[in-house]
Amino acid sequence: MKKVRKSSEHQKISAMVLKVAEGYIDMGETREERENYLRSACTAWNIACLPPLKRESAIQQYIEQCREINNSDLSDCKALGKDIRLLIKQKFRLFPDVNVQIVNSKIDNIGGQDHAIVVTARIN
Repeated sequence: MKKVRKSSEHQKISAMVLKVAEGYIDMGETREERENYLRSACTAWNIACLPPLKRESAIQQYIEQCREINNSDLSDCKALGKDIRLLIKQKFRLFPDVNVQIVNSKIDNIGGQDHAIVVTARIN
């Protein structure tokens, strides 16, 4: 998956997200599935940017929302929680000081190749 250069900042964040989620997004077999993985990776990124005491409740809330929306069983939700926690760990390992909130993401097919696009907002 390639990144799109919207601006130098967006390009950098999209590259960071792709690095954090290396291999994860590509598990999707269709563009729609890859977008779902990208959204999960962006959610993990955003949760990692929260204050430490708010992270676990945000993970639980995200898992519950996914369970309700997708009518999933508990084992699928536990797997999602594990993925989110691993992505958060990876974000901290690679980019511990980057505190940028992702407000939107998508995958566009440009010239026959998928490109991840993220829209961000700085948090202070």
